[in-house]
Amino acid sequence: MNDETSRNGVGMNGQPPNHGRHRRITRRVAWLGVAGVCATWAALVPVSASQPATAAFAGESEGLQCTDGTTSDVAGVTHRGFDITATDGYTSEPDGNAIYDWGYSNSGGAFQLPGPVLCAQQGDVLEIHLHNALPVATSIQFPGQTDVQYSYNASPLAPDGPVAGAGGALASLVHEAPPNGDVTYTFAAAAPGTYLYQSGSDPQLQVQMGLFGALVVRPGGISITADDILAIPNDGGPTGVRSNADAGVTEAAAIAAAATARCAYPSPTAPGKCDPLAIYDGSRENLLVLSEIDPGVHSYAEQHRGTAADLHWNAYPGAYEAHYFMINGRSMPDTLAPNNAPWLPSQPYGAMAHVQPWDALTNPLDALLRYVGVGVTGYDFHPHSNHEHVIAEDAVLMKGATGNDNTEEKFNIMVGSGSTVDATFRWTNEVGYSDTDGKRVPVAWPQGLNLSEGDFWSGSPYLGESGTLNPGILTKTQCGEYYHVAHSHDLTQATNYGITFGGMLTLIKVEPPDEVQNALHLDCNG
Repeated sequence: MNDETSRNGVGMNGQPPNHGRHRRITRRVAWLGVAGVCATWAALVPVSASQPATAAFAGESEGLQCTDGTTSDVAGVTHRGFDITATDGYTSEPDGNAIYDWGYSNSGGAFQLPGPVLCAQQGDVLEIHLHNALPVATSIQFPGQTDVQYSYNASPLAPDGPVAGAGGALASLVHEAPPNGDVTYTFAAAAPGTYLYQSGSDPQLQVQMGLFGALVVRPGGISITADDILAIPNDGGPTGVRSNADAGVTEAAAIAAAATARCAYPSPTAPGKCDPLAIYDGSRENLLVLSEIDPGVHSYAEQHRGTAADLHWNAYPGAYEAHYFMINGRSMPDTLAPNNAPWLPSQPYGAMAHVQPWDALTNPLDALLRYVGVGVTGYDFHPHSNHEHVIAEDAVLMKGATGNDNTEEKFNIMVGSGSTVDATFRWTNEVGYSDTDGKRVPVAWPQGLNLSEGDFWSGSPYLGESGTLNPGILTKTQCGEYYHVAHSHDLTQATNYGITFGGMLTLIKVEPPDEVQNALHLDCNG
């Protein structure tokens, strides 16, 4: 029941990218494929439409959660420090299995998977101090960063790079911290974008064990004005609509939107300005770190953690075979829980994006999704019912200095191993079905006893409305919202140890507009 056709065949027709931005029109289908999303969220706290929607636990939130580090000014340059510990701990899987992992954690904080999301501004000098609490030497590698330097204790900085071991064999891709030792990495965040950081020591084992995280660098020296908002490309409407201004965004609406707008990448043709395709709603920024686990490798490391000589990839006697697939260190249904959910103490990051319908006057900005691929294979990630607009790969905006535009609408987003992808997302309430203004779903609605109702079904096909449910049915829709599935299109990766409807799968939550929530006294909790 998902409208999975591409307007004008853009993005997946095998043709070269063109120079225009083609927005896909999403029809508001009554069921949206969620009435059949059954009780796979039963591990979470059930919420009915009549219950208050306030967060049950302090510290819960949605979207990207930054670790900003500590800052100091050195000769007019911001130095941003992060104190990281490589340590071990356990994470939980929805089938009840407890997995022994390694991971990067904020020093003094609890073990976590993945590592903290390090956030910085372009031009900052990052000083990342790593303490090693593992029984083997480890390190941090920063793909995409240049002129990385290292130091031990108070030694002078020296260029980082591969380290030779006995007989000249490669020992590590970067300089390491020995067990109970320390190393500091320093580099200038020269270019904005989404980056992976991971162990450069025996990466086949150590990255698989969980030593990875994301680095987000935001452009520096850029402010977003109302004119920038009006200039955002918008060709999802009638002929002649080429920008937000053409689509009816007023100056007053643009001024209001500019207050919450953020920039992901500067314009390659207009210095000091944000690229129009890279402007997004700062409250709708999301991170999806895609990874996998071979429980045999983790069990082997757990059994041999007292014998450091056995903790390297070549000592593992088995054949690699992943059985758990994660987004932000969690498998479905845990991906739906908010950030810092107390029942997932080692897995702090949720993976459910929240959006509201695009609206020229009240919501003219897109959401942003930052993808990071960690596993040994590429992930073909698929957001149901909507394209996402891929604007950057490996922290490079897909536009040239001469104005050529290679950004594109994608229905399947390939995130390669060790790669990153940035994409914007817009949900358009194209038809605007409603039970109150005459735009009713043009089919006869069956009687309640003829319905099969899942717990993501509100009892009504209309956004922001709820209906009568059959006796015994509990619903997780708090305000008549919609849910779209987003998952790996390799369906073996949408499983928990072979059990379907799990793994690398999450939902995109479409909330009613604020004015609808206010009029009906609803609260969608984010």
